[in-house]
Amino acid sequence: MKLLNFTFKKTRRFGDLIQDYISLFKIIFKHLNAKIISIALPVVAVFILLIYYLATFVTGMINSLEPFNSISMSFIPMILILLVFLFFILITTFGIEYMFLLEERQDFSFTSKDIYMRIRQHLGKYIRFFLSSILVGLLIMIPFVIIAFVLNFIPIVGQLVLGIMSACLLLFFNCALFLYLQDREGIWDSYRASFRLIGAKVFEYGAASYVLQLMAQIILGFIALIPIAIIGIIAFSTIGFSIQFFDGFAGKFLVSIGGSILMLFLIFFSIYMVTFYVLQYFSLLESTYKEDTLEQINQIGGTIDEF
Repeated sequence: MKLLNFTFKKTRRFGDLIQDYISLFKIIFKHLNAKIISIALPVVAVFILLIYYLATFVTGMINSLEPFNSISMSFIPMILILLVFLFFILITTFGIEYMFLLEERQDFSFTSKDIYMRIRQHLGKYIRFFLSSILVGLLIMIPFVIIAFVLNFIPIVGQLVLGIMSACLLLFFNCALFLYLQDREGIWDSYRASFRLIGAKVFEYGAASYVLQLMAQIILGFIALIPIAIIGIIAFSTIGFSIQFFDGFAGKFLVSIGGSILMLFLIFFSIYMVTFYVLQYFSLLESTYKEDTLEQINQIGGTIDEF
């Protein structure tokens, strides 16, 4: 059994968050990616079929006499979007439970089955939090949209501030979810507790999330560009980009493969980001409540006042 030599509950500043996450990522790289692939490949296979079917359906509707008068034309893309959305919620829960198991056990003895079991145990909580977040999100989005509208008129700086604000908002919701999952707070109290937990560190931690997000997007984007470019060259040299591209099997198949590759990289990106939010959460617990410090004192013996 390989033990994990990493401290989750530790007070971290901006640079420490990035550096420690990279250090943790190097340690868990093989184990985490193996678990991601175990969940991603079956879903990507289904996604290939969905894209192929959608391309076939849209082609048939376009070639028909009244392509835009069918109810199916509007409902099938909506169903596909809903399925993709639900899938990414599942992906998020997978990354969260992976990190919680890693922090609890401090080793790599758990399997994908253990992660699925925890997701099943917390499924009710995830659903209740998701429903509550819709209401809370609507209340927050009103001032957020106004601020975003103003920032759009400020070149470069406005976009940078908007990106950091979005990362802060995600951190707020993620910390509320983590507090609720760990039974530290009730579903509504978790939002207030999340606000207190983040406190004055909100912009520092939001900026760290934004920087890591840009790094992950650039690295994964360049990696994803290679197979996408190869598929594009094959498509152009064999079929050509014309109105008849989707009429045959080859065009639909190439589009399905290209879309699935993008989906696969989105899966990796989503889990990498949620694992970073979990690391931020544990860092905030330590900086706010000194949980790891108190645990060490209890193990040594004595009281906090003696130290």
